[in-house]
Amino acid sequence: MINRPPVWTTRLTTPGANAFAILSGLESLTRALIAAALPIQTQDLFGNDESVSALYLVGSVAALSVALLIPKLSILVGRARLCTAGLLLLAISSALFVLQVVPTQIMGFTLRAVGSAVFICVISIYIMDHVRRDQIGRSEPLRLLFIGLSWTFGPLIGVQAEVWWGPWAPFALSTGVALILLGYFLRLRFANAPVIVAETKRATTVSVSQVRDFLAQPRLVLAWLHGIGRGFVWGTFNLYAPLFAVQIGLGPRIGGMLVGVGSAFMLAMPLWGWMARRFGIRRVSLVCFPCACIGMFGAGFLTATPWVATGFLVFATLAMSVIDGYGNALFLRACKPSQRTSMTPIFSTQRDFAEISHAALFSVLLVFFPVGVTFISAGVVLVGLTWLSFRINRRL
Repeated sequence: MINRPPVWTTRLTTPGANAFAILSGLESLTRALIAAALPIQTQDLFGNDESVSALYLVGSVAALSVALLIPKLSILVGRARLCTAGLLLLAISSALFVLQVVPTQIMGFTLRAVGSAVFICVISIYIMDHVRRDQIGRSEPLRLLFIGLSWTFGPLIGVQAEVWWGPWAPFALSTGVALILLGYFLRLRFANAPVIVAETKRATTVSVSQVRDFLAQPRLVLAWLHGIGRGFVWGTFNLYAPLFAVQIGLGPRIGGMLVGVGSAFMLAMPLWGWMARRFGIRRVSLVCFPCACIGMFGAGFLTATPWVATGFLVFATLAMSVIDGYGNALFLRACKPSQRTSMTPIFSTQRDFAEISHAALFSVLLVFFPVGVTFISAGVVLVGLTWLSFRINRRL
């Protein structure tokens, strides 16, 4: 009689939807654990709000530069080694934040952004290699559910760890999770998958012609703009909600709880995914983007009533969570299999462009306005996303 391992262990130790969900969840946890502590401690270190945006801008520009080199780097060192390097950068960056001095803080922001960009880009390619296109509508909600778990409990754990052990604790936990993530990634042995080797050999650098090919495909451009807008809104919330809570008198602990509560709606990701499949991506977007817009405008204009503003902000995150039920399905379903390696790094720049745009904008606006202006700006972006949603294919 042959003793076979349980099915659930096989699913966790081989590349597939479950493994990708765990990988994405752990990577999000490394960032969520320091989501409240990092902007507040950076503000204390530099003495102003705009410095936080400036450091995110530096990191985002570095991440964008590296993202465009990923096809070439994947040839030189291989995807698995490249992803390993990215995860090591995440661990090192969190360790640097413990020191709380200006040079290491700047380096930490840069390494954190680069490491995260490398991981997300490489994992996106792996997902397209190992998850069938007809299964993307089910695998993406599962992956986003794990991301939601991390962003729900991560900020709360980080804030409580800081209360119990000190300012260094959230960053130490983040470093530990990054090392666990690295160990799990190595356990999956992606380098041994024949499809990965074959695809890597076809990888090329991101050239002007490939960017032109990307821009010539309206569905890819729409998915890219869609991703930039969503990234702008979520980045604004995750970064400035803790500062917002401090400025309106609610305190840093409420700031961490606000990020956690706002992300908790992602725990209903299987339901949101079902809604996207049942009613279609286009309809969900046309309902939820306007709702999120109302929530962001309410939070930005009603800062004189802190709890009312907080309620509007939570309402906006609920609407954004419903939209996240379909994840990157717009891109994954539009990208041709033959263009995975060349188009994925270009699409992945949407995350870096989102961070660059809000970091550059708010590093200027926060010099003249209080932090509530960040949510008003997010509301304006949501108006644009609502308009873009009319261009989504009616069959999606």
